[in-house]
Amino acid sequence: MKKLSDNGQFKKAIDLYEDQVKKDKNQNTSLAVNQALKSCIDLDDIKRGKYIHENLSSTRKKNPFIQANLIRLYMKCGDYEKSKQIFIDSNNKTTNMLNNILKGLADNSRHEEALNLFKEIDIKTDEYTFKFGQLILDRMPKEFHKNIVIITAALQMFIKCGDISKAEELFNAIENKNLFTFSTMMNGFILNKQEQRAIDLFFQIKKPSKAILRIFFNACAQLQTENALTVGKNVFDQLAIDSNESKDVLNMALNIFIKCGDLKSAECLFNRIDRTIICYGSMMKLYNIKDQPEKTLELFQRMKQETLIPDEICYVLLIDALSKIGDLSLGQSFLCGMPKHFLSNSWIQVALIDIWGKVGSPDKSKEIFDMIEHPDRVAFGAMINAYGLNGMGLEAIESFNRIPSNMLDNVIYICALNACSHSALIGQAWEIFEKIPLNQRTEQIYTTMVDTISRVSLFDQALELIDEYEQSHNPSIPMYMSILSSARNAKNVSLSEKVFHCIESNFPNNESYLTSARILLANAYSLSGNKLTSSNVRVKVNQSSEKKVAGCSWTVVNGKRFRAHEKSNPYSSQIFKESTRLIDRLIKHGYKPDESWITRELNDCETVESVLCGHSERLAIVFNLLQRPIPTRIQIVQNLRICGDCRKWKNYLI
Repeated sequence: MKKLSDNGQFKKAIDLYEDQVKKDKNQNTSLAVNQALKSCIDLDDIKRGKYIHENLSSTRKKNPFIQANLIRLYMKCGDYEKSKQIFIDSNNKTTNMLNNILKGLADNSRHEEALNLFKEIDIKTDEYTFKFGQLILDRMPKEFHKNIVIITAALQMFIKCGDISKAEELFNAIENKNLFTFSTMMNGFILNKQEQRAIDLFFQIKKPSKAILRIFFNACAQLQTENALTVGKNVFDQLAIDSNESKDVLNMALNIFIKCGDLKSAECLFNRIDRTIICYGSMMKLYNIKDQPEKTLELFQRMKQETLIPDEICYVLLIDALSKIGDLSLGQSFLCGMPKHFLSNSWIQVALIDIWGKVGSPDKSKEIFDMIEHPDRVAFGAMINAYGLNGMGLEAIESFNRIPSNMLDNVIYICALNACSHSALIGQAWEIFEKIPLNQRTEQIYTTMVDTISRVSLFDQALELIDEYEQSHNPSIPMYMSILSSARNAKNVSLSEKVFHCIESNFPNNESYLTSARILLANAYSLSGNKLTSSNVRVKVNQSSEKKVAGCSWTVVNGKRFRAHEKSNPYSSQIFKESTRLIDRLIKHGYKPDESWITRELNDCETVESVLCGHSERLAIVFNLLQRPIPTRIQIVQNLRICGDCRKWKNYLI
């Protein structure tokens, strides 16, 4: 049939189709139906085309390719209503169908109907859609250009086709713009990632409606700049808003504060409005971003007190907050009430695998993972990471080997290499690394491998990897920082100096990394006993305007998170006193404080013991030991690596 149609023998193609239908009561394939319909269209044989349509099975009538040709058929015979009905009834509307409708309407001067169609549908457009749209506008009688409804429809057409320049040209030509025209153009700017222009246009409107305000606030929220926040707050402050009548406007204003990270304004407005699940979810997300997971937990409890039922998104955000806190008992207490059917949600599954791994319960991670019938790369990555965090490198590698090759990506490779690193499985790490195709070895993968082998002091291999990477890439500061950190731990001063000078020469303007690198270098000098040189380096660190990251540890006691070193803790004096008593007892059992881990000069009132017992992870452990009864499980979350002396102190304590 296709060969006959291609040679212009349309009648023979249709005859062949009808002969086949008579022989096969189940009808021909969809391809054969389409060829027959195309031949009817080319022959203008509408009668036979309608006959083919009427005798199609219900399944064939739902085929989008057949529907597209039926639209062409009825458009050609002038039955616009039939074409439009086929299009409206279709459950699989395609761009091709839309284009066929538009072409038919344009060819038959039904301009207003064509433009209205753009308002009613939301289908992806292409260059042919734009071509037919432009044709409709060009052929439209001039008096139609003065009709604000029709011309606004034309404006929507160009916006949906992605031609914002043409839309703006048409907008500027409209003499008597109304609020709907302004709102259409503002939405067009937002859809085309030009939020600032939507904001600028807002200030040309004398009396914006609530709909315009919503669009304006949405533009500010999408832009997420300091200026957008300021402008949005100024407009909001000038509004006389009745909270009962303008809930949506208030919610949009809240969205600005949340998207722009203005926590204070967001909290103030949040407490004023009629709160919904969406509002709660947005605020929980902001608290997580601002690293205030305790506030997220408080909001979750408050939501339930207000008899609102948390949805899956709220539970994902709750799990994220619990993951940041990192306490098993707290996680169990909050998640025990989660509806069972939420466990089928893929985002919740991955979040649970992640949190149970982070709180030291990889068996629970495995239980969730085993519930997933067809794990994707995200689920595999989370499971491998959970094993890796808990020193179960062999299990992580076993999971890695189960992943189909088409799922392997940058994240999974990094998770697998990290798992090898935490379990010192260097041979297995090399096996994984060498199987990664060269064109897939990203900066992060090289950095992870450099860190893995540097942790076991294989510095020559690490430097060779860096050289290999730099043959085709610019130097990477995370790689150098990884090897510098391990060189510090190994008290390898010469390597520390070498790596620091590489960082200093390659990244002279990166003050943040230079400050961190200087601290590591100073620590290396101090650990090797060269306190004077260490002190000289620290002078440069102190002269820097870059903020230094302080070592912090967190632990949960009686359901509340405690941050070590916080003087506001009512038990602060007891903690320091008990820490000093413990170190004295451990010394009697053979523990010797290692002053090389003190990386600064002691003050007159300080001793080696007093400085070391003030390290944050020790204070967090001691705080747990002060509880009665003493907890059977102590969990500490830290932002920096534990020092060598604290590791030794902990072993003596156990």
